[in-house]
Parts: sequence; structure tokens; C-alpha cells
Amino acid sequence: MILSPFSPIFFQPRKGRNGVPSYYVQTFAPTDKIQLQLIGVTGDTPPTTKVYNACDNTELYTIDWSEWDMNGTDMLFFATIHCLSNGYYYIVMDGVGTSEPFKVTDCELELQQTTLIQYAMKDNRQRDDAVFLIDNMPTFFDFRVPGGFKDGGWSFGVENEQFVTDSADIVELYGMDSTSKSFTMGEGDGVPIWFGELLNRLLTCSYVYFDGVRYARKESNVPEVTALDELLNSFVITQVVQKVTLLNPVIEAANHVAIRRVDEDYYRKLDSENNINRLIY
Repeated sequence: MILSPFSPIFFQPRKGRNGVPSYYVQTFAPTDKIQLQLIGVTGDTPPTTKVYNACDNTELYTIDWSEWDMNGTDMLFFATIHCLSNGYYYIVMDGVGTSEPFKVTDCELELQQTTLIQYAMKDNRQRDDAVFLIDNMPTFFDFRVPGGFKDGGWSFGVENEQFVTDSADIVELYGMDSTSKSFTMGEGDGVPIWFGELLNRLLTCSYVYFDGVRYARKESNVPEVTALDELLNSFVITQVVQKVTLLNPVIEAANHVAIRRVDEDYYRKLDSENNINRLIY
């Protein structure tokens, strides 16, 4: 049984590491859906998994796993953590380990400095370490990161074909413009290196939304990592992406139903001016 590497909570042990750990504590909003997936075989039993208060190490509750028969042989166990009150938490999963601590906050000022990335494949044939359609219903992972798009990170491009007349006039036969943006996360305290690893992985997905707006990796660009300090395991990570403009309205409608998984009167929307996540009442 394996823990899906698309899960947004970090469990990987880091024995023998050098340097000071990153000061950044992963942050979620109470409305975010923290999804965990385990891939096993028929007959497997999911490990006991508990959520703890990181401030006093008290046990809060045991996670109840749902299961779905993928193909008669493989079994998916999945659980979604949400609606936690403000505070610090960690997860203990038998056989896997203890997660890095994470914070849940409804502070608008803090959430404005973050971006909610939601991602999914178009079907279950692309990967064998995650499931994105459960009973034909699309499911998205939520990954909230500190950062956003800066105006200085925009670049413009065009694919076009032109014709020059005998009088040297230029006739545009075909033209398609594009805008690439550099997404930056980790300014300030930086982020652990696994943030960059997950960002690179999730950009292989068919559908990736940054605060509800769909983007895709620009060509073969990969996350660029900059260390804040040689002795500090904390990094600023940038990634070039491009907004997807040619959208299938049927697919987009279904995807937006899947990613807007909060109450109707309490839901996030892109601030077109500041590129931040706002809470709309």
C-alpha cells in the first residue's frame, strides 16, 4: 500500500539532513479539502490514522477511510480533512510516519498572501499512484502555498503568419497571442524543498487551477529553486506557467463544480488586480 505522492501533506522522513529546517509552516484555510489517498489491493486494511493538536500533542480524532474498488484487484482508500478550527495540527499514519505540522487559519490577511492550487488528471489512466475519478466523479487535490504572480514576471508571445505585399505592407494572416507568468512561492521565510517537488509533479496534471484560474506548464519549464541561506533548508521557488484560454465549456463547468467545494456564501474568487485569494461574503 502506497500513499499517493499527489497528497498535499508531507510524510517523507528526512533522516540525516543537514542545516536548519524551514521556518515556514504549511497553511490551509478551513474550507480547503486536504485529501489523502492510499493505493492498495483488495483485502488490504487501511492503516490507523489520527489527527493531533500540534500545540499540546493531544489526539483529536481517528480518520475514517472511504474505499473504492478500482478494477477488481486494486483498491483506493481515501479521506478528506476539512473544517478544522484555527490551530496547528499533524497526522500520524501507522506504517507511514508523522506528517510535518500544518496550520489552519481563517485570517483573511494571511490567506491573501497564499494561492490555492487545485489539480487533477482527466482520467485514471494517466497515473497508477493517484485516482482522480471516483465513481465517474472528478476529484481535485488542494495545495495551498505562500506566493502568487508578480507583474514583473509576465512575458508575452505570439504565434503568427504574415504576408508582405509588393508595397511593403504587412498583412496578418494568422495570429495567436499568449502570456506567460512566473509563479513565485516562498518569499520571506521560504518553503521546504518538497513544495517544489509537488509543484513540479502537479503540473503534469491535465487540469491545474491557481485560485480558480486554469494554467499549464510553459513548454518544459521546471521549478527554479533559490536557497535563502546555505545553512537553512528553505527556498524561493519560481515556475513559468501560461494561462489556458481555449477551454471546453462543458469540461470547465464540471471542473468548477468540483473545485468550488465550500458553502455558497463563503467561497473564494480571484482578485484580478492583486492576484490574491479573497473571501467573499
